Amino acid sequence: MAKKKVKTNVVKRENKIKAGLLVSDRVELKDVRLIGSKCDQIPEATLGKKTFAIDHSTEVQVDRKSGYIIVIAKFHFKAFAESKVAKSKVQKPVVVIEASFLLAYKIENFEGLTQEGFEQFANLNGIYNAWPYWREFVQNTIVRMGLPSLSIPVFRIVEPAEEKVSSQEKVSKKIVSKK
Repeated sequence: MAKKKVKTNVVKRENKIKAGLLVSDRVELKDVRLIGSKCDQIPEATLGKKTFAIDHSTEVQVDRKSGYIIVIAKFHFKAFAESKVAKSKVQKPVVVIEASFLLAYKIENFEGLTQEGFEQFANLNGIYNAWPYWREFVQNTIVRMGLPSLSIPVFRIVEPAEEKVSSQEKVSKKIVSKK
């Protein structure tokens, strides 16, 4: 006899999204601050076409006493020089830019909200709200490093293919930039 497959992952994902939406409906963004940054380049960074990858991750802290949700959004940019001769499978980046932003959200009512909801809120809304600051930071940093101007793409909200174990996700991978 054939067994019926139950789509539990879809239900779990929908519940997570709904939990994050409950948080989103109750908050007001009060502050965005750059709390950490780092940039490095090697001399070859100015040569040839580049590809780049952006990763992001979040941390969330809930302070029920003061009525704040604190989200730390961490971004990592790596540019790679295109190589006609692949010396190894692991490429070393020619440019690395990292930044961490603190986002403070005021919330009046915590009733019915869960830690899972706060984490889902941080992963989506936290990244979405910090993204314009990240784009501006990368664009200015690239120019200050003496490299050709680069605009980071807008943040696109897409339905996740599979449930992730960690909050770190690839946003954009290996998009060819200008020479």
